[in-house]
Amino acid sequence: MREYLFLKHHTLENWRSLAETTHSSQFERLLRQANSHHDDLPPSDHPSDSITYIGTVVLNLALAHLLAGDSAHLDAARRWIKSAIAYPHWGKERMPDHDLDAAWLLFGLGLGYDWLKDALPSSERDDLRDKLILQGKKLYDFALATEGKWWSSAYWQNHNWICYGGLATAAYALCDEYSEAGAWAALARDNFVQALSYMPEDGSNYEGPVYWRYGVIWFLIYADLLQQETGEDLHDSEFLRNTFFYRLHLSGPNLVDTANFGDCHDRRSAHTAAVYARLAGLYNIGEAQRLYRHFYRTGEWQREGAQGLVKPGLWAESGLEFLWYEPEVEESPVVALPRIRAFADLGLVAMRSSWNADAVAMAFKCGTPNGMKAWHSGHALNHSRGWQTLSAGHDHPDANGFIIIKGDDYLAVDDGYAKEKRTRHHSTLLIDGCGQYAEGTKNAFRGLDETWGARLEASHEFDDVVYARGEAARAYRRDLELRQFTREALFLEGEAVVFRDVISADVPHCYDWLLQTDEPPEADGHGCFTIKSGATACRLHALQPKGITHQVHEQEITANPTSAKPDWVISNTQYALALRPSESRKDCSFFVILDLAGFTISSAQADRGLVACLIGDERRWQLGFATGKDGILTEDLNVDGRWFAGRRTNGQLDQLLAGEVTNMWIDGALHFVSDRPVDVALNWSTANTRVSITALDTTWVRFKSSKPSSDSCNGRNGGVHYDAPTGMAWVQVQAGKTEIAVG
Repeated sequence: MREYLFLKHHTLENWRSLAETTHSSQFERLLRQANSHHDDLPPSDHPSDSITYIGTVVLNLALAHLLAGDSAHLDAARRWIKSAIAYPHWGKERMPDHDLDAAWLLFGLGLGYDWLKDALPSSERDDLRDKLILQGKKLYDFALATEGKWWSSAYWQNHNWICYGGLATAAYALCDEYSEAGAWAALARDNFVQALSYMPEDGSNYEGPVYWRYGVIWFLIYADLLQQETGEDLHDSEFLRNTFFYRLHLSGPNLVDTANFGDCHDRRSAHTAAVYARLAGLYNIGEAQRLYRHFYRTGEWQREGAQGLVKPGLWAESGLEFLWYEPEVEESPVVALPRIRAFADLGLVAMRSSWNADAVAMAFKCGTPNGMKAWHSGHALNHSRGWQTLSAGHDHPDANGFIIIKGDDYLAVDDGYAKEKRTRHHSTLLIDGCGQYAEGTKNAFRGLDETWGARLEASHEFDDVVYARGEAARAYRRDLELRQFTREALFLEGEAVVFRDVISADVPHCYDWLLQTDEPPEADGHGCFTIKSGATACRLHALQPKGITHQVHEQEITANPTSAKPDWVISNTQYALALRPSESRKDCSFFVILDLAGFTISSAQADRGLVACLIGDERRWQLGFATGKDGILTEDLNVDGRWFAGRRTNGQLDQLLAGEVTNMWIDGALHFVSDRPVDVALNWSTANTRVSITALDTTWVRFKSSKPSSDSCNGRNGGVHYDAPTGMAWVQVQAGKTEIAVG
C-alpha cells in the first residue's frame, strides 16, 4: 500500500474516514480553503511581494484532492504548480532562492509532489521534480556557503527553522530519485537537533508572540516529519512541552489581545489553530485544546483568518490543522492555571488578577537579548568557531519594561513592530536621552559582546500579589558609567502596580522615567497624571523624587515587516510620559504607583526607607522599600527586609508580605521572625493562617497564629509547633518554597 509523505500516522483510507467523522469540521475548513484557490492564480511575473503562500496553497489543494478525490482540486493544484515552476527564482526583493520564499515553496510543493505524483502527467511530474531539485540545491549550497553567518547557523531565528524545514521536506520527497537529497536531510536533521538543544526550557521565544506564532510551527513540522521518516523522536523537548504556556500567559485578559513584546505586527495576530491542536495532542495539554475550541466557538478564528497580518496566515494552515487535530484530548479550563508564570530565560514575568475577561494583566520584562541561554551559548559558539551566529533583530531594547492591560484596554503599551528599535518607545529609563544596547537600528544588539545583558533577579507570587525585580545596568553603554538600574515591581491584586527604581552612576545624569500610552496622559498637578484607555482610567502618582518635572512626547512608530514587500508599512502613534528629576544627579530613586482602583495615595513619614499608604473604601495598603541595608522603619512599622506590603481589610490586618526579611513588627507586635532572610507571605482569616515562604537554605521561622487544630507543610500533615505564651507558631522549612496551613 502506498505510503505518503507526512501522512504516515494513518493510511489514506483512515484519513478519509477521519474526514467524515471526528475531523469533519477541520475537513470542511480545509475544503473551503482549497475551493478558494480554484479560480485564482499568482501573477505570471514574480511580484514584489512574498510568494510563501503558494506553498500552502499547493499543500491544501493536494491534501483536499487526496481526501475528497475531487478532480477540481487536482486541476487547481496543477495550475498553481505550473505558475510556481515558471518563476525563474523563488523570492524577488529579499535573497532570491536563499530564504523564506524558497523554503515555503520547497515545503508545500515538496508535499504536493509526493501526494500528487501518481495523478500528474509525466511531463508535469518531471518538471516539478526538476524544479524542486534546482531550488533545493540552491538553498542547500547557500546554507553550506554561509555557515556561521546568517540563517544557516542562527539557531534561534525563524529563518533558520523555516529554511531547514522546507529543505528537509523536499529532501524526503526526492530521496528515491535524487541521490544528493540525503545530504539535505542530514544537514537539516543536524541543525534541528542543535537548535532544539539551544532553545530555552521555559518555552519562551525572544521574537515575541507574533513571531512565535509564525516560527515555532516549523519545529513541530520538522519533528513530525523526521519521526515519520526515520523514527527519531525530537518531541521530548522541554521547550516544546512548555511553549504553549508562553503564548497563553502573554495573552490579554480577553485571551485574544497580547502583551506584544518583540516585533508584533499588531496586538492580535498571534494565535494559530494548527499549533494549538498539535501541542494539545502531543503533550495532552487540555488548556491548548480549550483555547483551540474556544476560539471556534467565539468566532476568533474567523476574525484572525480574515484580518490577521501574519502571512500566509491562519487559513493557509488548514491542512496542518486537519492532520494535527486530536479530538480525544479533553479540554481543561485555563481558570485552573496559576495566574503568574515566570519565563526566567527571557527575563519575563506574566501576571493577572484573574482569568476573567475584565481582569488586569501585566507583563514585566528584564532579560538578556535573545534570552540568557541563547545570548551566552551563541557567543560561546562565536568564540570557539569564529562565527557570527546571533541575530536578535526582532528583540527590543526594553529591559525593565512593562505592559499593563485591563479588560480590552491597554494602559501601558509597547511599540510592537519598529523599524528603529529605541528604548524611548518602551516603559523603562533613558539616561541623558540615551537608551539601551545599540539602539536606533533594526537590530539593536548587532556587534555587542557577551558583557552586555540585563537580568531578572527575582519573581515571587503571593496569592494575588506578585513581586518582580530586574537589574538592567548592563543594558546601557559603558561610557555612561551606570552601576545600577534596579526596578522592583509590586502587582497588588490588579488594583495597583507599584514601581521602585534605584539608579546609581559614577557621574551625574538626567534620568527620564517613561510610561508609554495610547492616549496622552493628563497632568493633575503634584506629580499625578490620569491615563485613559477605552472605558478605563487610572492615575499615576510619582512619589519620588521630589520636585519632579514631566513632558509628554508624541511618537510615530513605523516598520516594514518584510523586505519581500517593500511597500508594506505599518505605523502607530503612542505617547511617552517622561518623568525627570529637577536636576542632574549621580543617584536617583523613583517611587511610582499606578492606581487602578481609586485609592487615596500618600507618602508616609519614614525614619528608614520609602513608605506609602493606599487607602480605599474597605482596604488599606501600607507599602515600603528599603533604601539601603537598614530596612524599613516608621512609627508603626519595623521590617528589616528589602520590601514590605501590608493589607488591612475593614481595619483588620489580614496580609503581610516581605522580601529578604528576618523580622516584621507591626504596631509594636512581632508578627514574623526567621533565623535567615526569606521571602514570606502571611495571610490570616477567621478560619486559618496561611504562610508561603521561599528560603535559600534550611531555616527556622516563627509567625503570629492562633493555636492550631490542624496544620500542614507542603500538603503533609504535622510539623508546625505552637508557643502559647507568645502566640507564635514555629516550623523548620527547607530550601525552596514551603506552603504552610494552620487551622
